[in-house]
Parts: sequence; structure tokens; C-alpha cells
Amino acid sequence: MNEAEPGLVVRKVGRPRSVQSHQAILEATLEIFAEEGLQGLSIEAIAERAGVGKTTIYRRWSSKEDVIKDALDVFRGEHPLPDTGNIRDDLLYIAKEAHELFKRNALMGKLLTKMIAEIKSRPEIYQAFYDKLATPRIQQFRQVVERAQERGELRQDIDATFILYQIVISLAYGNLFTDLLFPNTQAVFEPEMAVDALLNGIAARSLQPGK
Repeated sequence: MNEAEPGLVVRKVGRPRSVQSHQAILEATLEIFAEEGLQGLSIEAIAERAGVGKTTIYRRWSSKEDVIKDALDVFRGEHPLPDTGNIRDDLLYIAKEAHELFKRNALMGKLLTKMIAEIKSRPEIYQAFYDKLATPRIQQFRQVVERAQERGELRQDIDATFILYQIVISLAYGNLFTDLLFPNTQAVFEPEMAVDALLNGIAARSLQPGK
């Protein structure tokens, strides 16, 4: 192995500075937005927390709103729901996955809370969240419902869209709403309890817990 010549600087191969800066900007944006909402977010604040100059941000984005829209991609990922073969296990997977996500990533809960608060004042921000994060997951939930209907596991007199809403509200975001609506209580979100409570209302009689 040849040694480097005297005076020659050997650079280690690593993550390009531009990639590091880009990621730092997106993460700083989400953190500030989750803490203070859009009102407390500014290009200056993002630059300071990310450790970059304002010009670095303006080279990529024209406004803080544009940064937020791109920053939401940090949470995107391909996580297909497994087809377990029965509705209870499908729903239990959804509930447990959401439960673990909110426990593991405190930023997600704060971010969603701020998103809800911005629905009326900044609908374009909420729309970006809905399009990038919510819609793909809801489509997967719809497939779960359709498969269960084909297997005859769900009541025929309940609209499929209504069932979909219940899955989203009670299972996927159950933790979030529990914290929002009952912040001063010891309310605990238990995936198994939530799934069985939901199935008592939507499952075909033969599949209802305790039947």
C-alpha cells in the first residue's frame, strides 16, 4: 500500500456536504414547525438550527412553506401492510404499528397536532401532508377493508368508507387523539382493546370477540 506523499491531503470518502445540509434543513424545519407552528417558523430560524446560511436555503426553496412541503418526505417510506388472512390480525398490525411509531418518534405526534391547527389558516400545508403521508396509507387501509369484505368478515349493512374512517380515527391515530383530548388523564391506548372494540361494531357476527 502506497503512503500519501508529504503535503498531500487525503480526503476521506463520506456523505457529500450538500446532502448533509439538505437533510439538516429538512429536519430543522420539522422540529421548529412541531414546536412553534408556522407562525414561529422562518428561513432565519431554519438556517440557524440547521447550521447553514440563508442563501443555502434560498438556492433550493423560495419560501418556508416550500421547505415544509419537501420536509414531509422525511416521514415517507414504503411500508406495505401484510395480508395476514384475517381482519383481526390485519387491524392489530395497523394499531400496533401506529402505537410504536408515536412512542418511538415524539416529533410525529407534535407535527400532526400542528398540522391540524393549520388546516384553516394554511390549507396548502395540510394538503401537502395529506397527499404525501395520509393518502398512501389510507389507500392501504382501504385494501384491508376490501379483502375482509371479500372474505365475508365484515357486516354487509355498514358502508366500507365508514369502516375506513373508523380504522383511521380509532387505530391509526388513536394515540394522537387520546393525548389531544385527554391530556390530563391516565388514558392508555391499548391496540388489542381498540381492535376488539372496533370489531364488536363492524365484524360479521361470527367473528365478533366473545361470539
